[in-house]
Amino acid sequence: MAKTITIYDIFEKYSGQYVVERVRFNSDNPNVFSVFQVYKFEKLELVDESKTDMFINDLTYGTIARENQEIFEYILNWIAFIAQNAGQKTRTAIILQRLQRICKNRFTDAISEMFSRYGQPNISMIEEFTGTFNSVVENVMFAVQNEMMNYNESKKGTAQEMKTINTDKTIRIYEKNQPRRRAENVINTIIVTNNDYPIQLDNSDGRYLVIKCKAVHRGEHEYFNKLSKGMDKDFYDNLLTFFLNRDISKFDPTYIPMTEAKKQLLSFS
Repeated sequence: MAKTITIYDIFEKYSGQYVVERVRFNSDNPNVFSVFQVYKFEKLELVDESKTDMFINDLTYGTIARENQEIFEYILNWIAFIAQNAGQKTRTAIILQRLQRICKNRFTDAISEMFSRYGQPNISMIEEFTGTFNSVVENVMFAVQNEMMNYNESKKGTAQEMKTINTDKTIRIYEKNQPRRRAENVINTIIVTNNDYPIQLDNSDGRYLVIKCKAVHRGEHEYFNKLSKGMDKDFYDNLLTFFLNRDISKFDPTYIPMTEAKKQLLSFS
């Protein structure tokens, strides 16, 4: 009579295969468990530029980058760096300023959706990064700080906290009913604001690209509807492929273009 094999028998026989040395966000070591697996969207053989043209060459170039080629290239390379190097930090951040209803959030929402489970599209309080119950940012590669409330009502305090978020290799995680723990800090951030002076910078601070976005299509509801309707799975597959295929071999995230918006912020600070 054949022996009955239980789940426990199987586990006992193969238990060594279920043991890992440690957990990392992204690792090639077969003995290390990687949190990062695959992106939600597919990498295609070729990019269908008709799917991404409105987003890349109109919204990003015209509105976000103000039709400035140097800024445009930096933004694309910055996003491509994150996509191609899952778990690595640029150690820099982008600040998008300007009036409401010009599609800043359509831009950041699309990038967040492209990163999907590794993206966080709307953080409004800095405590969500460093305060109590901040597990929302664990294993997040891309986060959008949307009109963030200042830390202790202080722009200088916000700057200090942002320095930690942008540069530290680890982050302390506080999760409800769980022991405090340290995790890899893989966050890269874009700050979206209508405030001309959202953070205090000093002349030695080279961690920010500050852009005062251009109101190219403000109030054009037909444009916004067309843009939104085009953001289907085909769009995101092509967008992800665009960034994964982009040549960033000569890109240094810390070499940031100086802008008039940053000069104004520095003079105010």
